[in-house]
Amino acid sequence: MDLARAQKLAVAGSAPAWPAAEAGRPVLLYVDRSESMRGFLDPDYPTRVDTDYRSVLDGFDARLHPSRVFGFGNGVREAGQGLGVLGSREFYADGNTQMEDVFALIRNDSALASTHVIVGDGRRGSPDAANGQYVAMRRLAEGWIASGGTLMVASSAAPFRPVKTDPSGCRDAAGEERQTCPLYAFAFVAPGDQGRVAAALGAVFQNLYAAPLPALPGGAVRFAAASRPGLSMEPAWVTSADSMPVARVRGTASTNEPLAASLVLRDTVSPLGRAALKALRGRRMIAAIAVRALSDDPRPQWRPSAVSGALMRPGRDAFSYEFLSRGAGTQRSLYRLQLHPAGEPSWLEAFDAESATDARRTYGLGRLFESFRATDPLAAPAAVRAYAVVN
Repeated sequence: MDLARAQKLAVAGSAPAWPAAEAGRPVLLYVDRSESMRGFLDPDYPTRVDTDYRSVLDGFDARLHPSRVFGFGNGVREAGQGLGVLGSREFYADGNTQMEDVFALIRNDSALASTHVIVGDGRRGSPDAANGQYVAMRRLAEGWIASGGTLMVASSAAPFRPVKTDPSGCRDAAGEERQTCPLYAFAFVAPGDQGRVAAALGAVFQNLYAAPLPALPGGAVRFAAASRPGLSMEPAWVTSADSMPVARVRGTASTNEPLAASLVLRDTVSPLGRAALKALRGRRMIAAIAVRALSDDPRPQWRPSAVSGALMRPGRDAFSYEFLSRGAGTQRSLYRLQLHPAGEPSWLEAFDAESATDARRTYGLGRLFESFRATDPLAAPAAVRAYAVVN
């Protein structure tokens, strides 16, 4: 009887999920050709560093097959030899970084017929230019998302050698010859291409942010825990009609010593599975836990779970939880966990400069996420949903 009740009550969310099939839209790549980008072209040509700039370019070629490649700096112009010319230091000779010129081209794609990816260090020569650049990008992103597209931002601390002739470029305050500096990809993703683009970005960048964040489908996540004396977990006690696994936590006696559990993805091996995990970790997640009695009462009974006295409670982060028990023979409760994405990236603090004097981090980057931070996270659709029955 309890199995049937849990199957009926454990329903999937309504948020759009990662697309099962790819739209295969054309990809247009725009590369910053200002002189500061030369610092990412290590003359030693490292081949085993995934975030190395040449590895990024090769990863784009292999996974996204850009149909057209442009350079931007003093202006926007097409790279006649495509990706083949981007590994040459001579390509990066412009004295300015007018990224706004690219925004005009993306805005012209009003039908969202292509995916547009901008790659660069995100730096500008003055604080006003930097702020203006990211405010303009934010407005472009708002319109793109309103039309059904997705914004993705990927970031890495990529291998870098300071460019002495470029005073606005990234550099280490200690004057180290070898260091790492921020490298970004700003992707305006066409509808249906989220999975393919996320997989490509996630393979060559350390961090990934997506807005709106696609939801994981039913069965993509489950709880995992090691049993201990008197308290155990069955991660997939039953599966609902929506393919949602329901965990079962059983206690033989009342206990205040919790069972520690983690929320894990079942697929972290496929390119999309790895990218989905990186996209989840790339957002600050807000956990919302609701509870109801496991009964046949048809009336809605979900209510927010109180921290005090709850049999399921948050752990150290949004992916860790603790379970308790009141012992065998007591009322069984069904808990529903939903993770809602907050507006800003979880990695923003490490990349966003606090002042214009920061020689490494990127001034103005936080402006890009202001409108996303202004929204209530709990008003956004949940990206993850999971259930557990506890007595």
